[in-house]
Amino acid sequence: MPLPFVAPTREPAGTAEQLATLGTKLEYLHPALYAGEAARRTATPNHPANTAGTRAYQEHVRVLREEHIRSEGWQRLLHDHLELVYNPEKSIAIGVMIGDAATGNHRHSPTNLRKRGAATARAAEQNSAQLELFLPPPGPDEAVLSDDEAEALQVWFLVSYRVQAGDAVQIHSELSLPAQVENEFVVGWKRRIPLPVLEMDGIEPPDEDGQEEIDIPVDFR
Repeated sequence: MPLPFVAPTREPAGTAEQLATLGTKLEYLHPALYAGEAARRTATPNHPANTAGTRAYQEHVRVLREEHIRSEGWQRLLHDHLELVYNPEKSIAIGVMIGDAATGNHRHSPTNLRKRGAATARAAEQNSAQLELFLPPPGPDEAVLSDDEAEALQVWFLVSYRVQAGDAVQIHSELSLPAQVENEFVVGWKRRIPLPVLEMDGIEPPDEDGQEEIDIPVDFR
């Protein structure tokens, strides 16, 4: 059955302008979160314990890439074991990360909900040290960076945190640039762009033996 969709709450002042400086839009970010939530709901109690989270992550990455590649001419990028989508005009890339309850709240600084590997720490260290952006390499679909281009790359993350209350789910999110990682957790951010809360209802646990393929209509206005 279709997954009911409720439009996001009002966009914070200046969000669109801040995203535009990176070459992205909310219309590319929220569909990735929506697709992840839809994929999460296909996991049944008989699946392995991490199935829901894994499926959500895979759809986050897929849709984030598809939206930017189709609409903005970005490129897929696998950089230092991080699955990213790359802006060939601004030498920045975006990945995904699950955050904690402070995600999307400008009054509090979030961190990742689960430990991240050394690649995130290296990206944060590089983000913190950068003063300006360099020209990116050419490429049709898949980006391959030279040493200098890799050194200039800024790696942002679409950080999200889901809250379920009864039959509704709220997904709090932000697009943020990590600057410091300690013990595999982000403890400092160079820049944060909180995004409006995405709300979905109609939570229905799937049958234990699985379910038929679901239709996921997305209507953004």
